[in-house]
Amino acid sequence: MISGGHLNWRVTIPCAFVPLFPLLLSPARGSSEEYREYYCIPDTQHECARGQCKKITDGFQHAESFAYNTKTSELSACLWTNCYAATVAVLKNAVAGTIMATGKLKPTAHPGSEPVIVSLTIQSHDDRDITGKKAGDFNAVWGYGDKGLTLDTGKCELRKLP
Repeated sequence: MISGGHLNWRVTIPCAFVPLFPLLLSPARGSSEEYREYYCIPDTQHECARGQCKKITDGFQHAESFAYNTKTSELSACLWTNCYAATVAVLKNAVAGTIMATGKLKPTAHPGSEPVIVSLTIQSHDDRDITGKKAGDFNAVWGYGDKGLTLDTGKCELRKLP
């Protein structure tokens, strides 16, 4: 319709669509998945070489930690004098309630160092530790090589991400 030299637009929206109109204008939302970070500290370690494993229960906990971010699929590990990180492959087993994040992590503290392969398996149930924080059990394997490997076990603290 033209009136006074101006184009006058009139749009008619059926009443049934009016409640949906704000949804059409709102930005797309991601999945309803709750993102978390698992921050894991070992309490027991097994150093395995040549068919034998040595169990260690103290003296290493201050020097090792693992973290997995479900939003970015980034796995990081601090192992004694270096820290490592990378986006990794993730396998979820809904029946067992586990998440396994595995990949070749690049050094971040000392970039010239060799990468390290790390596999972190988390029991993703929502138990609480003695302080009331959500926690899950984990095991991490690293130091894969012809001389052996290291297996760490312990608890992960769950942190909700925005």
